[in-house]
Amino acid sequence: MVLGAGVRVTALAVLLVVSGCDSTRSTASKCPKPDDYDEATIKKISEALRALPADNVLRQAMEDYENERDDLRFVHYCQ
Repeated sequence: MVLGAGVRVTALAVLLVVSGCDSTRSTASKCPKPDDYDEATIKKISEALRALPADNVLRQAMEDYENERDDLRFVHYCQ
């Protein structure tokens, strides 16, 4: 019975190492860091968006992009 317990402990240790749960694994974020735009660029983007028709698909795409950038900032802030 003692031998069986040792085999189980060894199997568990091997499983943890193989699955990536070892202590040497990097905890650094692999998420991209969003670029920062200067004020002049932000102004140009805003003007271009306002010039688009209200039903233009790019308005929704830019809103989605802005939300993704906010999510990335939050991830980097939390780490």
